[in-house]
Amino acid sequence: MREKIKHCFSAACEDRFVYHQYQEDAKKAKLRNKQISKILKQQKKEELKKLKILLLGTGESGKSTLTKQMRIIHINGFDMRERLDKVCDIRKNIKESIVVILLAMNQLGIPLQTENNHTSREFILHEAGNPEIHRTNEFLEHAEKLWSDPGVQECYSRSHEFQLIDCAKYFLDKIHEIKSPAYVPSDQDILRCRCVTTAIQHIEFGVPDGGNKVKFSVFDVGGQQGERKKWIQVFDSVTAILFVVDCSSFDQTLREDPTKNRLLEALENFDQVWNNRFLRYVSVLLFINKIDVLAEKIARGRDISELTKKYPGVFPDFETFTPTDADKLHFLDAFASPAPDSRRKSRPTIRTNVDPLTVKTAIYIKYLFMKIVRGELHLRERITKQDKHWHDEHGCEYFYTCAIDTANVERVMYGCRTLIVQNHLRRYGII
Repeated sequence: MREKIKHCFSAACEDRFVYHQYQEDAKKAKLRNKQISKILKQQKKEELKKLKILLLGTGESGKSTLTKQMRIIHINGFDMRERLDKVCDIRKNIKESIVVILLAMNQLGIPLQTENNHTSREFILHEAGNPEIHRTNEFLEHAEKLWSDPGVQECYSRSHEFQLIDCAKYFLDKIHEIKSPAYVPSDQDILRCRCVTTAIQHIEFGVPDGGNKVKFSVFDVGGQQGERKKWIQVFDSVTAILFVVDCSSFDQTLREDPTKNRLLEALENFDQVWNNRFLRYVSVLLFINKIDVLAEKIARGRDISELTKKYPGVFPDFETFTPTDADKLHFLDAFASPAPDSRRKSRPTIRTNVDPLTVKTAIYIKYLFMKIVRGELHLRERITKQDKHWHDEHGCEYFYTCAIDTANVERVMYGCRTLIVQNHLRRYGII
């Protein structure tokens, strides 16, 4: 009997210990959950303070270049390691450019003009499949010889007929500098360097505003057709969208679809974003980009009016299109120098040496996109029914940009900042 009582007493003590231990664990778990909830609440509060900006647009429109500009303007640019890491990418750009031009010469029936360059041509094409050949100076020396050939230059002048990256001429002109062992890429070299964005890029920075620091969180996603399915991942809590358009792409087709005009694709893509039900309350800042490339193309005799014949329902007659004086002033003001500064009282000097046809073409392209904003141009079938008030809660402002021009980008971003902050405050009922 004594043994039985002893056993029951021990079991009771053990149960009591287990019960107390359970209570202690429950208290600790409750405290831990409370602490986690407090941290998550604080994190959410901090996230709401950030202005989430989404960079959208078709492939090669200049989104990643604008992201680099934000780093230069707001995050102290690039350190030496990052600069030296870019040397390999720059050499790859040179390799891609010269190989594409040589292959295009075959297709277009353009011969080399200098007999001695045939050896260089054979070397380049023979080594095109070598993934490491761009690292050698021998490759760059052959590329440099070919680039000086009049036949290669003639082919380059017809680059709208094949797929060539925008930075081709810039880096091919600089081969002598790039092959030097002492070469360190400049900011402009990094801005020009082309790398395909295949993942979501994210940067954060603070901008002084009224004695406070406004935090921006910028997401750059790939613009190729295969990358756009990732866009939905970053739609949540977006403050504003920077939609980037390559206005020089009117005479080019998509890399992924040679039958599709790039500018038409950009218009269709913008139509989809502007009318997306998930973005109904998000304002759009339209960046009409690559004005420098547009000017170069027009100087070479390219003309957007060819699109009227091919797509008359989308592109109205360019010849009869007449920009207003206000439109012209808006365009020229975007390239005034220097960038605005709150300490300066005088307005920057407006450039007047821009080719009038470049101005007209850029304004015409702006006009096409704003027709979508006003509901005058429909390029995609509407999945969701819209009433006349559908777009009352968001707007679209446009800006002319040259992504490789830091002064221009800084000036445009300065103008955008106020709009973005106001939209953010309005969205949360603060103003």
